[in-house]
Amino acid sequence: MNPKRILHAALLISACGPAAAQSSVTVYGGLDAFAGRMTGPATGVNAVDKPIWKLDGGGLSTSYLGLRGAEDLGGGLSASFDFATFLRNDTGASGRADAVPAPVSVAADPFWSRYSWVGLTSKDLGRVRLGNITTLLYLSNITSNAFADSTVFGPLNLVTHIGTPQAGGTGWSNSVVYDSPNMAGFVFNLARSMSEGQGGANSGARIAYAQGSFAASLAWQSVKKDPTTFADGTSRNNVKTWMLGGSYDFQVAKVFAHLGRLQNNGVETAPQDVGYRITEVSVQVPFRSGNFLAGYAQRKTGDTPSPSPATAPGGSIKRAVLTVGYDYNFSKRTDVYAIAMNDRTQTLTLPFPFSAVSANGSSCGVGIRHRF
Repeated sequence: MNPKRILHAALLISACGPAAAQSSVTVYGGLDAFAGRMTGPATGVNAVDKPIWKLDGGGLSTSYLGLRGAEDLGGGLSASFDFATFLRNDTGASGRADAVPAPVSVAADPFWSRYSWVGLTSKDLGRVRLGNITTLLYLSNITSNAFADSTVFGPLNLVTHIGTPQAGGTGWSNSVVYDSPNMAGFVFNLARSMSEGQGGANSGARIAYAQGSFAASLAWQSVKKDPTTFADGTSRNNVKTWMLGGSYDFQVAKVFAHLGRLQNNGVETAPQDVGYRITEVSVQVPFRSGNFLAGYAQRKTGDTPSPSPATAPGGSIKRAVLTVGYDYNFSKRTDVYAIAMNDRTQTLTLPFPFSAVSANGSSCGVGIRHRF
């Protein structure tokens, strides 16, 4: 045989490797920016907040940039990874926030704070992931409300994750997560975030069902970890939360609803016993090339929370958010939106004698979002 042909064939075989060993890497992301008149921070309006005009990022989705990849290992087994960073495209900064000063005192988002994990998937047994991973509670919420993952205008996310004892904890570092395969419409997930000397470990579980026009999920989590960066949250409270959510697509409208409870037990040196009930209803109504969006969510307690300064974000007793808007799709990747929101809070404030102070703020914005 011709030695050159033998060498050429050997090089081709070594380059291709086993037929199953196929891999791919994808660059992806999304940019979202809006201009508008905003009253109060996303963590909740207080009685001294005044409206300001601003250009900001992340009206409907926090901007991000990521890399993901997978390799087929054969026999129904594959390896995969995904890591992404949050972006503040209004300033060019990475992450969602800078360091948070005392009394919270947590560092800014690390660069790959959106998530950064590696995992193995079996077609029959499910997937195991290791790394910094989105919490199962947040996953349930953003996949079953009309405003999806918006933490600026989305009522459910604002009353559950932003300015609450959860205080921004939408991802856990040092996590091990198991994702089951789909079993006749059912999937379940289990998560554990190792303490590594940060107070305690976090645990989470979720079960979800989707078939046809109906979907439902139940998520539970227990948070004991003391965050060191904004990526793990900004509260050292020990908090347990459960959330039941459901949706039904009537074709002329898709309706979502949630009922949950958040139990704030404070910290070991300053225990609390404050329970909050969370309710939400939202709807998407298709119209032409877009959707009308509307949603209302409320977080309320009958217990006595710790008092806070009048200038602190509001809502320690009650927060209610009403949002309406329209999202128009130019294409599958680009949309523009116009949104208006009303934020009402009731807060137990300092100084002594403590009093319940109410606040009411309206915000609106017009934005553009592009995914790639």
